[in-house]
Amino acid sequence: MNFPLAADITKQVSRDYGVLIEEEGIALRGLFIISPEGELQYQVVHHNNVGRSVEETLRVLEALQSGGLCPIGWKKGDKHLVTK
Repeated sequence: MNFPLAADITKQVSRDYGVLIEEEGIALRGLFIISPEGELQYQVVHHNNVGRSVEETLRVLEALQSGGLCPIGWKKGDKHLVTK
């Protein structure tokens, strides 16, 4: 996949990520955070009637970049979970 992404005119990206409703020719609202190595780190898919939260997306991205094990509701500056 080349970056930055352009419009998904062929709908191939929507197919690849499983959010395309083929019979309607539309995609559900999908958000995918992919590491520089190409590994899917986070995925959330909403029905088109439901919006996405920019704040939650940023929180998740910061948690993924924090290098630790983050509990629910973790925010930048919070402590990580400790494993034994």
